[in-house]
Amino acid sequence: MTGTAIPTTTTRDASDIYDRQIRLWGADSQSKISSAKVLYINLTGVSCEILKNLVLAGVQPAICDGRPYPEAMASTPCSFLNRATETTTTVDEEDVDDDKEKRENNGSSNKKRRIVTTTVARALQSPIHELNPLLEECGVDERPLDSIPDEDFTQYDIIIASRISAKHAIRVSNACTKAGSAFYLVDTFGLHGCAIVDLGLDHTFRKEIGKDKLSDPMKASVYVPLEQILTLKLGETKKGRWDKTPPEIWGMYRLFLDFQEKMGKWPTAQDKQEFASHALKWRDETQTSAQSGGFTIPDEFLGDLTSLESLASIATAEISPVCAVLGGVIGNEVIKALSGKGEP
Repeated sequence: MTGTAIPTTTTRDASDIYDRQIRLWGADSQSKISSAKVLYINLTGVSCEILKNLVLAGVQPAICDGRPYPEAMASTPCSFLNRATETTTTVDEEDVDDDKEKRENNGSSNKKRRIVTTTVARALQSPIHELNPLLEECGVDERPLDSIPDEDFTQYDIIIASRISAKHAIRVSNACTKAGSAFYLVDTFGLHGCAIVDLGLDHTFRKEIGKDKLSDPMKASVYVPLEQILTLKLGETKKGRWDKTPPEIWGMYRLFLDFQEKMGKWPTAQDKQEFASHALKWRDETQTSAQSGGFTIPDEFLGDLTSLESLASIATAEISPVCAVLGGVIGNEVIKALSGKGEP
């Protein structure tokens, strides 16, 4: 993982740039924000919005996304990032892995070279830096998530992930919270969006109790770790006391996460038949008995076979306003978590 530590002192230029923020949440909070590091796993429309909001606020970013560019972001709405023009890089043969390149033979020197497909992380490194040149260049990690050890995640204050399986989310979240960091899992699909936040059992904050007044440090009265959230059967979740079924958006998101874990990919329109079959099986597997305090998931939950096939089509459909709204909300939550001001 590459990147440079950001300076702990604030220059005059930085204080001028962040003047409004300092007036809003104070110099101490801005100092905490400017010294924080955030890792983004898989850039999507919503995580790009979060990244933009936090980079402009002075939060140092790093990206973990080894997917090929531009294919992985062909339909991602992030107009504030200038699209990279170079999609391949030629490097020495020994510098890259065999599974990511094709060989070419340099006629003048007969030296073997390889053309490497540019990853999302590498392609967007420069455009992200242009958003806030006061920050160091964005760190880049192109390794598959499976190959990254837990200790690499602990060097970040916040990790924001999209389009990963529940298994990976649980592993990264547990590594973060044990080290005192926070983890955010967030995605949008069509007109819907969903986010899961794990701040850790020991997270403290100061609640706003009036103008320029904050409470003593306190912990959240109820804390549910992400692992428990994602392993809870769907039939044991509900919106309120009188609801007879779980929230439909939560059901959609759990289904997408399960498909990603079982099939190794996020569903698309090309997978609609496979996705619909998987959804029917998953709906039966996530049932719970009435004796355990849950309720039965009706057959019409998430719709019939045709509706389930349509659901696969919106899994990767990101709409700019939805990404902007949810990205703004999560960005604000990250600022509160870093500064310790405001109730999560």
